[in-house]
Amino acid sequence: MSEHTTTDVVYAKSRVLLVDQYDHVLLMLTRHDVDGYPARWLTTGGHLEPGEDHRTAAVRELFEETGLVIDDPGAPFSARDFVAERAPGVWAAHHEVWYSVRTNRFEIDRANWTPEETVDIIDQRWWSLRELETTTDPVEPENLARLLRGQIASC
Repeated sequence: MSEHTTTDVVYAKSRVLLVDQYDHVLLMLTRHDVDGYPARWLTTGGHLEPGEDHRTAAVRELFEETGLVIDDPGAPFSARDFVAERAPGVWAAHHEVWYSVRTNRFEIDRANWTPEETVDIIDQRWWSLRELETTTDPVEPENLARLLRGQIASC
């Protein structure tokens, strides 16, 4: 069994399930925090900055990562707590709050990407529910297809 450390910090994140008029979700292929782990497809979103609440972080992250400007992502539809490896052997607790935003499909504007995002984001594309359900690519969270199915059904 390998040695590992668990931090006392809880990393707060906001995630946005951005769904277009065709019921496709925008995902970003991103490098993993831990070398050796495969890149994985994620929704837009990320860590809260000091003084931000989840709603404000969701609006900011959506703008930074896509260029889409919204005033309010609405009420969260889900939340999850989990422990993940942040660096080799360093584990930390995470708390994510999930929002769902409907939009017409658009081209991603990378002009507001942070220096980290220009390195970490490898690709981005719109995924159908069927593609999510049948892909062998790593996707986070593992239940993303179920989350998308629920949001499509609720609209």
